[in-house]
Amino acid sequence: MRDRVGADIHLLVTTERTGGGGRSYQMQFIGQGTFADLTETLTYASSSTDTENERRAGYTRLIEQGLFRFLLRTRLADRLDVIVEENGDEDEEPRAPEDDPWNFWVFNVGVDGSYEAESSRDRYEIETDLSANRVTEEWKIQFFGGMEFSEANFDVDEGTITNRQRNGRIFGTVVNSLSDHWSAGFTTFSNTSTRSNTDFSASISPTVEYNVFPYSESSTRAILFRYEMNFRYFDYDELTIFEKTEEQVIQHQLSVRADFEQPWGSARVRLTGEQFITDYSDTMFDLYNVRLSGFLYFRLLRGLTLDVGGEISSINDQIFLPAEDASDTDVLLGRRSLPTDFEYDISMGFSYRFGSIFNNVVNPRFDF
Repeated sequence: MRDRVGADIHLLVTTERTGGGGRSYQMQFIGQGTFADLTETLTYASSSTDTENERRAGYTRLIEQGLFRFLLRTRLADRLDVIVEENGDEDEEPRAPEDDPWNFWVFNVGVDGSYEAESSRDRYEIETDLSANRVTEEWKIQFFGGMEFSEANFDVDEGTITNRQRNGRIFGTVVNSLSDHWSAGFTTFSNTSTRSNTDFSASISPTVEYNVFPYSESSTRAILFRYEMNFRYFDYDELTIFEKTEEQVIQHQLSVRADFEQPWGSARVRLTGEQFITDYSDTMFDLYNVRLSGFLYFRLLRGLTLDVGGEISSINDQIFLPAEDASDTDVLLGRRSLPTDFEYDISMGFSYRFGSIFNNVVNPRFDF
């Protein structure tokens, strides 16, 4: 079917990541036309260790189950049979959450490496990561750490130019579910970055969040208000524009986020304001950053869709900038962040699909 308007049933699928690293698929079967009075919502959760084929089999079975009520309204109703497959596990006792030897904890360790070369250049990159998560209805605990190191060498007339960059980070979140609409907790963050002139930084941020809609509806709609108070420490690679090699600062942040996944399309908007409130040299209170980002995918007419996305920022908080000017090599290789008052990007496009609504043929030839 080319467009939802001509369909008897609109299947709206939304996904969310589970605490175990898998995906939760929520499928809404929305009746249209002669089925306008019928709706059905089913959920399927895949495991993080499932293969693509296992995930496909899981949500295909869910689609079959969701269509059953609708088929009862058709001429096929008299030809339907219910068959329960035997899997040999009927005699086994189902495992309850309290039997979990890991107590809901899920861990992941990864190492990646790559190398590429040409006659006059070569590049290698090494990346490691570690995560630990425990997610229940009452508590959400997540920790992640990763380190990236890359080196690229370029042969030019004057010799060889080497570009080395490092980027490491540790992130943690502890959140308590206070009610259907309120959450509270804290986040921690630590990083090292050549580009940001940061040898080491660390922060801890008490946070409170309010959701206009119940959190149980977050896969289809959410309007979130979040406030954070950030206590941060910086140790810089080089002397900064404020003549600092290290410092402790306080920053607060207010953000508003709206997410909608509906039959007409999807929309995501986020507005964030940050401000340093530690006053030194009568300048820190004026340092701020305001960002607005959004994405809209909207079905205008039958077969006609509009997608718009972008982000714009007003920047006045680059306290990490080195006092020494960046060299031409640093600029060209992207090794240094540069001073700027703003940053923006925007994208927009239309798509119109028309033609036969009966062409469901699959032909995989020449699909590389």
